[in-house]
Amino acid sequence: MLVNHMRLQYSFADISNFLQARALAAKADALIDQPKFREVTASHASEGYGSYKYFDKELWLRKKMMRAIELGLDKCEPLSVLDIGCGAGYFLYCCKYLGHDVHGIDLPHCEFYRDVTALFDIPRTEFKIEPYKALPTFGKRFNVLAAHQICFNGHKTEHVWGPNEWEFMLNDLQKNLLEPGGMIALEFNEEPEIGFFTQDVRRYFESRSARILRGRVFLAGEGAFFPLGAVPSPEMQADDIPPLEPATSRRSGLETI
Repeated sequence: MLVNHMRLQYSFADISNFLQARALAAKADALIDQPKFREVTASHASEGYGSYKYFDKELWLRKKMMRAIELGLDKCEPLSVLDIGCGAGYFLYCCKYLGHDVHGIDLPHCEFYRDVTALFDIPRTEFKIEPYKALPTFGKRFNVLAAHQICFNGHKTEHVWGPNEWEFMLNDLQKNLLEPGGMIALEFNEEPEIGFFTQDVRRYFESRSARILRGRVFLAGEGAFFPLGAVPSPEMQADDIPPLEPATSRRSGLETI
């Protein structure tokens, strides 16, 4: 029964990436100072869901290792990675485990994020991202610019970013922070009554030759479109492999089992 279920729903690439992400996440987790991590989470236990949801590091390491694998970061030479809105730093910790040079940006007032990224030994710049405000520079450029589960775009407010705000940010990233041939990888939260973004924003991303997979947007710098050879799955989550479309359809070149 399980085999038949898998034949209908999963791709070979999804299952392979899923299993690899779990294995690599477990190895990365084993290198974390477990008593210190429990000490950090205990000190922030009264802060509510905003901190509490990140206490399950096994879950988040699997999710973020999956993202790293989808971008090809497990199979390439060491690169520089900047995570914009890095939160507790799980994605950067996975990238660091895979041998990459990492840096994070996030709000200055979140002590939980500060404490966890410090535990992971991840360099972090405190900065509030606002519309039409250039990001700080670091005296170098990055091969990968990532932003996951984006909130800085006015998420769940009446001021969700439109094409103009995104044009300013993307121009800033490509002019000042992205290496030629590098990649920008964005992952959006859903907005009430909108979806991941408005049609105007979608059309704007398409005008920049972005690849859009549900709420995820990928843009390349100068050079090949997916410089890392990435073929990310639009539905895949590290803790839950969702159904593919019917066997007669094809997405991202993946064949159904």
